[in-house]
Amino acid sequence: MDPGGLIQILLLVVVSVCLSGVTGSPVADSTINCEAGGNKPLGAVDEGYSGDVEVVHGIAPGSSVKLVPYIFPTHLEFLELSFTLGETTATVRTKKPLDADALASYNNTRTLKINDLNDHGPVFEQKSYSINVSEAREVNSELLRVKAVDGDSSIENRTVTYSIAGSFRSILPEAIKAQDGDTGINMTIIYSISSVSPDTYQHNFNIDSSSGVLSVVTPIDREDMNSSVISVSIKAAQRDDNLKTANAIVSVTVEDVNDNAPEFDQPDYSVTLLENSPVETVLFKAIVTDRDQGGFVGTLQIRPESAPFSISSDGTVRVKNSTVLDRETTESFTFNIEARETNPPNTVVNAQVSVTLLDENDNSPEFIRSTYEGKVFANQTVGMLIVQVKAEDPDADVNGQIRYSIDFGNNDGYFSINENTGQISLAKTIPLEENRILEFPLYITARDGGVISRSSSAQVNVRAPGDSKPQFLHKIYRGTVEEEQDPGVVILKVNFLAISAVTLRVETQADKFDISSTGEFSTKMKLDYDEGPHNYSVEISISDGTNSDSAVIEVHVTDINDNSPVFASSPVTKSVPEDAEVGSNVTAVPATDKDSSFNKEIRYSLRGGEGRFAIDPVSGMVSLAGALDRETKAEYSMLVLAEDQGHPVRSATATLVVQVSDVNDNAPKFSKAEYQAEVLETESVGTNLLTLSAVDPDEGANGRVTYSIFQQDPSSDPAVFELDSSSGTLWLVQTLDYSKVKVYSLMVQASDGGTPPLVGNGSVVVKVKDVNNNPPEFSKGSYDVAISENLASGASILSLEVTDKDEGGFSNGHFLYTSDTFDINKQGVVSLRKNATLDRETKDSYIFQ
Repeated sequence: MDPGGLIQILLLVVVSVCLSGVTGSPVADSTINCEAGGNKPLGAVDEGYSGDVEVVHGIAPGSSVKLVPYIFPTHLEFLELSFTLGETTATVRTKKPLDADALASYNNTRTLKINDLNDHGPVFEQKSYSINVSEAREVNSELLRVKAVDGDSSIENRTVTYSIAGSFRSILPEAIKAQDGDTGINMTIIYSISSVSPDTYQHNFNIDSSSGVLSVVTPIDREDMNSSVISVSIKAAQRDDNLKTANAIVSVTVEDVNDNAPEFDQPDYSVTLLENSPVETVLFKAIVTDRDQGGFVGTLQIRPESAPFSISSDGTVRVKNSTVLDRETTESFTFNIEARETNPPNTVVNAQVSVTLLDENDNSPEFIRSTYEGKVFANQTVGMLIVQVKAEDPDADVNGQIRYSIDFGNNDGYFSINENTGQISLAKTIPLEENRILEFPLYITARDGGVISRSSSAQVNVRAPGDSKPQFLHKIYRGTVEEEQDPGVVILKVNFLAISAVTLRVETQADKFDISSTGEFSTKMKLDYDEGPHNYSVEISISDGTNSDSAVIEVHVTDINDNSPVFASSPVTKSVPEDAEVGSNVTAVPATDKDSSFNKEIRYSLRGGEGRFAIDPVSGMVSLAGALDRETKAEYSMLVLAEDQGHPVRSATATLVVQVSDVNDNAPKFSKAEYQAEVLETESVGTNLLTLSAVDPDEGANGRVTYSIFQQDPSSDPAVFELDSSSGTLWLVQTLDYSKVKVYSLMVQASDGGTPPLVGNGSVVVKVKDVNNNPPEFSKGSYDVAISENLASGASILSLEVTDKDEGGFSNGHFLYTSDTFDINKQGVVSLRKNATLDRETKDSYIFQ
């Protein structure tokens, strides 16, 4: 009951499912909000109220709405619900006036409950789902959660939940679960697979009809699929109504996993290659495949890298280094081709390659020796073996098969050759002559069997001596040997004929020479060309014990350059006057050499001399090449180089000293062109006024200087001055008087001691300086002058004339006088003193000195 005595009834309307309560006065409007929930009171209602309590809006189509009583006893009802199925509003109103007394005894709560009608089937949120699945993905991992909604208004009725679950072996399934949230209906949903595309995978998938778990029942390999996507159409239907269904498509994209190793088209390769094939020659092409998606993605490399072959990305194997493709050196090569995948796990596979080099006829037959020797004796028989030649060819098969032939020298057909073995035999008897040796130079060709054959030649010298006693082929042999060679030097080899064993001997000069059993004639000691004979005649002999022969060997010992030039003396000193003419001979500096021929030919050259001297390269004569001046340089020291013309050149040096002798070619020269001196006129006789100096660069008497005065101006007799001839000292020998002579000019000369003597001239100016030795003199002894007594002050009276014989006269003098009335200035003007006046009546005369 309120303060006014009215009873208010609190009604509580509970809206279930959407959980939207309404609060307010009677006849209010409320809207069901299915996104929020809660029970809210309607507010205070006056007792005795009758009519509409609440209008509820927003009821979903197909929903069933009813008013559920929670008041005990149940037959006491005050509210009712007005609602027609299919409408979106419902009205709560009173059935009779509200009685607070009656309601106070009971719970005054009514619940408005909106019940869903199951009139909508499940609906997937999406019509199709896509998922990428690795063919190697871990089993039992969740792939996808899908969601579907129910068209019914209740939250429970609208909610259909799907989940992906289950497991498979090779590929994870799509496990889809659908739930219907209808309240109170809860119809069972049956799941099934409608179809699978491509249909070849129809039996690879299964869906649990109750749980909706989509699974793979048999493995799926991506490498066996034409397309990576499998479309699985699924359906969810209510058990009680097959017409209420939901359909969805699950697109399963099977992603490839790098689970297959690369494969070569062959496990190993065997190829042949012509030796010397150029770089970039193609051997073959290796094909690498990979069952994984995209085929083989990786790199191809040759292992080891040192192999002379390369491989490109398309598998083409080529020659990389042709220089080693020589079958005769290496017949075959074995290496691996490595295929390495770029993607993890970076599988590496190898294929072995064997390359066999085919022979090319790139080698000519080569004889073991360049020349062969053979002999045919008197006991010759047809078919006998004379000599066998042999050649080798490293090529294979026919390229290395050799055939021999005699190409030249068998004009008479005495010889034959086995083309296979190279054995040269006697084809017919050779008519031998006594004491004569027949020689047959045969040229043998070895030719291989190549398509384009290659060949080489060798010479076979066949000698056929007739019946003979041991004998030398020549009676005189000539040879040369250089001196100073170590013992054992072979000078020559003598040729001889002998059928049986023979002995060769040196019969003369056996201490110096020797001969071997093969005829090599050699020295037994060093030979000296300079000391010993230059030529030797040596007799030699040959004997088989029964017969013998002799010959002479003439040995000429040749000079070697083993001696250096030798000068007769060193140093060599020579004096040359400084005025010697250019081109004149100074001296010869000869050298000798004990060697002979060009080894003793000497060529001379100079080192030093500042270009003043030259030497004849053949004679060694030194001559003057430039003018000399003893005063500039008095001595020259040079090296004379003597070189012989041998090889190597040998040389020697000697020192040549040229002393330049003096010639009187320089006149004395005073240090000054003019000397000056000042002397007081009172200077005493014997005073040293100055010393002259003259220099003569000549030597000895030519440079000794004598001084003299050859003129005095003004002249006097006797002379006023005297010059010491040796020291050049100028003396005063007479008194001076400035008043008579003020300046003396002397002409002096310096003479050397040469023949004839050379003279240098100079001058001396002697200035006489005045001394104040003369008193001033007045022109008069006394001066008388008459002046007026009214003479103005400062007026001049007379001028005194004063002379002085000294230099400058009286210009520098001054006057001394005794007078208070008169003044005398420096010029000798006598004047009346300033401010002084004359008055004859007072004083009529003045006398002053």
